[in-house]
Amino acid sequence: MVAHDDHLLMDTRKVMERFYNQIKLKYLELEFVFITGVTKFSTIGLNTLFNNYVDISFMPEFDAFMGFTEEELTNNFSYFFDNAPSLFNMSGSELLSKLRNFYKGFSFDGIKSLYNPFSINYFFLEQNFQSYWIHSGSDTTIRKFFHDNCLTADQFQDLDVDQNFAIYPGELNGRNPEGFLYQAGYLTLRSKCRGLYVLDYPNLEVRQSLSRQFLLNFNGSPSELDKAGRDLARHLAICNVPGTVDILLTLLFDIFAEYRAFFDIMDHAERLVGDCRKAEGTDPPEGYLDRLSAGFAERIRGHKGAFVNIMLGEKGDSFYRSVLCAALWMAGARPTSERHEDVDRLGIEVDFGGLTYFFKLKMTDDVAGGQVASSAWIKEMHDSGCGMTSENAVLVSLAIGRRERNIVVCIFEKEGQEMCLFPQGYWKYLEAHKEKAKVSVT
Repeated sequence: MVAHDDHLLMDTRKVMERFYNQIKLKYLELEFVFITGVTKFSTIGLNTLFNNYVDISFMPEFDAFMGFTEEELTNNFSYFFDNAPSLFNMSGSELLSKLRNFYKGFSFDGIKSLYNPFSINYFFLEQNFQSYWIHSGSDTTIRKFFHDNCLTADQFQDLDVDQNFAIYPGELNGRNPEGFLYQAGYLTLRSKCRGLYVLDYPNLEVRQSLSRQFLLNFNGSPSELDKAGRDLARHLAICNVPGTVDILLTLLFDIFAEYRAFFDIMDHAERLVGDCRKAEGTDPPEGYLDRLSAGFAERIRGHKGAFVNIMLGEKGDSFYRSVLCAALWMAGARPTSERHEDVDRLGIEVDFGGLTYFFKLKMTDDVAGGQVASSAWIKEMHDSGCGMTSENAVLVSLAIGRRERNIVVCIFEKEGQEMCLFPQGYWKYLEAHKEKAKVSVT
């Protein structure tokens, strides 16, 4: 079912109404009925037809009912752990640690953490760490859901909710995306204190899968995107910051290449409007911008117009953070539990291969300004001590050019040595793909 299709949701509700009505009519002949699914029927207006149910979702007796506990995992799959050195080229404890990171984390009460049984069974069948669970349904559905509702992968991390949300998460539609993602299993509960919870991605499998779907909305080549994720993981593992930046630079270039026509038209329009204001002393007539290029308004309202508006609108700065975060998650980077005040809405802190990376994004109008701002952030991290609290800390400050819409300066520090990188790759890509990037604004 397409989660945000209200008409389809109404048709589905009618089918379920007939089903539950039959259960209620036959209740004298039924001793036990167990129902599970994506959404709670009580939240879609069916409780009046089927009001003698008991919701076991938060009962402690059933908190591990729908997943594998760690004890069940190690007991029932002991053969694989005992033979891990020959099967997986790692020890049994190393295998368990990787499984824990990749497939554990689902919780129905916010406390007990479970392994995804679907993914675990497929993992031991194929003996390969892959994202299995998302392919149990239609991954294009979740990709379209992200696209049509202008969602980013990082906006659902560490969302505060209360117990009312956990019990009544709402309708399956785009107006309540966190409710849909929670009921569909993409988000899970983490307990904070009595009656308060945090919504978060359960594990690396889900985080990688949703990041991949988010990025595929811009780069339609799964093979290219998967290669970028593997290359990024390789660079992060050996602390190759220039290689990491080059992957991110390429990713941003590919993302914005498709939309370069829109941006060049907008830049051209702004210049003409400025000339008009300067000459006439007034703003141009309404609709003037749309007439600057044939079909401009229609193209902006096209099927990818929503994301164009994100890049051009108020989410423009944080959009780069979303892309960086999704790329890091695809590479297998893990957010750290400790957060520093300096790592604000345009910053990311992640662990990878024993290293702690602090990434900071700065928007800049020119290269010189980007270099100054990036150097200032490195100094701030030193003065505050934030960057020094983790062993093997790597500070990476990226300046994003507003005109270039890409990384124009990178200043990074590792092992106490600060280095400045002006990624020439961007300009090489412009030269190599000048026909692709060339746009007529007449």
